[in-house]
Amino acid sequence: MNVTIRQIRYFVATAESGQVSRAAELCNITQSSITLAITRLEEELGQKLFVRQARGMLLTVQGEEFLHHCHAIMQTLDDAMEIKPEAPSELTATLRIGMTGTIAGYVFPPFWRRFRREYPHITLAIEEAEYTELETRLLDGDLDMVMMLISNIRRTEDCVYEKLLESPRRLWLSNSNPLINKEAISLRDLEDQDYIVPTMDQHESMIERYWQRHGFTPQILFRSYTLEALRSMVANDIGVSILSDMVYRAFSLEGRRIVRRDLAELPPSSDVGICWRKGTRQSHAGRTFLSMMRSETARMQGG
Repeated sequence: MNVTIRQIRYFVATAESGQVSRAAELCNITQSSITLAITRLEEELGQKLFVRQARGMLLTVQGEEFLHHCHAIMQTLDDAMEIKPEAPSELTATLRIGMTGTIAGYVFPPFWRRFRREYPHITLAIEEAEYTELETRLLDGDLDMVMMLISNIRRTEDCVYEKLLESPRRLWLSNSNPLINKEAISLRDLEDQDYIVPTMDQHESMIERYWQRHGFTPQILFRSYTLEALRSMVANDIGVSILSDMVYRAFSLEGRRIVRRDLAELPPSSDVGICWRKGTRQSHAGRTFLSMMRSETARMQGG
């Protein structure tokens, strides 16, 4: 089998963005190169990986399974490339970083691992809490920085905010929901669907603003504080939800499949950000941490 890492990268970019054009932008190549790579992958596998529609590329069941394996391949490659520096930094300091649950669970661990390897003498004192509590502690001087979903919060003039990562939000539904066969889905199609609302990381207030902007009133069945509970409910066809690709997994814990679909009324993206008190002069360790977060997140976004 003649499958290259480049083909896998192009496939993953297309699967996660849902569009050949966007994947081409992320990979800094032409759309025809993306299309050719996917076509050759499908020929090698003898399986269709996407259903091609006017509004984008939708993964088939085989495509979802292949994406899972590709993530494992890319993670193994990343691990292999993380060679420990011959002379790790001798900088010694402690940084107090607060973060919300979504950041702690789905974003930060790979960065933390790499930072510990490259800067073994800088201690990251990480604390997880709701953003309102973290903001108070940041302004009181108990924390140096806070990481959160910057797209969900109401900002204060007392802090400086910086966006690090951007992830699109899509409709999540079970693979037995008839809507998965509809080429274009709008909020109007969800009026008779039970809705599962995530309540963590101030998601509910953000999504309410989106509903109001489009004149949509959901039929809310349940409010969930944990993503795994929500994932299981969606996979079991109890309800639908709108969440970001950043926290998407193709299967629930019990092995039931979850499908993503774009909405005609584009939801706001889920943006990971970091903030610190306005007027604060960052320490050498703080600047080092910010520099690494910027470079790593830019690499992830293809920048």
